[in-house]
Amino acid sequence: MSATEEKKPQPEAQNREGSAHETRGLTFGALRVRAQQLSLREQLERQHFLLERLNAASARLLQAIELGDVYEAIGEIIGNLLGSEQVAIFRHHTSDQTFSVVWSVGIESETLRQFGMGAGFLGRAAHEGISQFRNRRPDRPVLPHEANLTACIPLKRDREVIGVIVMLRLLPQKNGLEWADFELLKYLETYGAVAAQLQDLRENPVKP
Repeated sequence: MSATEEKKPQPEAQNREGSAHETRGLTFGALRVRAQQLSLREQLERQHFLLERLNAASARLLQAIELGDVYEAIGEIIGNLLGSEQVAIFRHHTSDQTFSVVWSVGIESETLRQFGMGAGFLGRAAHEGISQFRNRRPDRPVLPHEANLTACIPLKRDREVIGVIVMLRLLPQKNGLEWADFELLKYLETYGAVAAQLQDLRENPVKP
């Protein structure tokens, strides 16, 4: 038998190699499909979790309009769903373009001082109409009494900033704000403002 004949693979060995190759291909394909399924499932679960939170927030705001406790409701939403028990809400005064506190919980009076547009962490949120998060821009300057702030959320009606929500420290078990937290705060930007204005109209109806 020649050397060439000795090295020639037998049909049975070729079949085994082909079968192993097909098995690996099927395995890799199955793993890819499984990974896609898990990714889609995770996305659905995240969206379901967010919708549950948004529904709870919406129900509380609707109830608050009837009860006249919109600011308390916003504080409850942040405390129960976001994990901060140090919250303040400021309202805008068009007469002098300043913001003063209308409701707060767990915050020292020093942090509740009146502020104007553009000054510090709070003033930037009010002036720009854009939520400010300390962990996203830790390099941006803050005023001394703003050192413990976590987030500042403008209450906006269209492009008009009618107020600001201030969050200080999160609860110890909360490591930081997450994707669903940012989405809920985005919801409060608009619908917290709508609820606050509806409460204003109920308390101070426009005279004919």
